Amino acid sequence: MDEAGEIVEEVRVENANLDDLAQRYAGAEAVIEATTNYYHIYDTLSEYLDVTVAHPSKLTLIANADKKTDRVDAKELARMGRLDVVPESYVPTDEIREARTLVRGRQTLVENRTEFASKIHGLLSDHGITQEIKPLSVSGRESLRDLSLPTP
Repeated sequence: MDEAGEIVEEVRVENANLDDLAQRYAGAEAVIEATTNYYHIYDTLSEYLDVTVAHPSKLTLIANADKKTDRVDAKELARMGRLDVVPESYVPTDEIREARTLVRGRQTLVENRTEFASKIHGLLSDHGITQEIKPLSVSGRESLRDLSLPTP
C-alpha cells in the first residue's frame, strides 16, 4: 500500500519468494500478524524491511469485520500500518525462541510419558491388576516383565 492508501501489490506468502520481495521493497514498512509460523517470515522480511508484528487478539477491527478473508485482513493491516495504529506483539529474541522450543519439546515428552503410563495402568486394570506400579520407572518395568497377561 502506498502513502495514499492505494494497493501497490498483493502477495500471498506461500507463493512468494520472501527474499526477493523484501529486497524489492527494501526500507519500506511491513505489518504481519503473529501466527504460529510467523518467525520465519519476520526474520526474512526484517533483513530489509521495518517489520511490525500485529498482536492478533488486539486486532478488533479485523476480528469484527463483516467480511473475513486473508485479502481483507491484509488490506486492513496495511492501512493500520500506514496510520501507525498497529497493536504490536512482542517478538522474542533467538535465545528466547530456542528456550521456548526446548520447554515446549520437554512438555510434549512429559505429556507423552503420562499418556503411556495411563494406558499401561488401564491395561493392567482391564486384567484386574490393581497394585501400584510406576510403569516407566526401572522397578516398574521389571514388575511389568514379571507379569503374565493374556495375548490380546
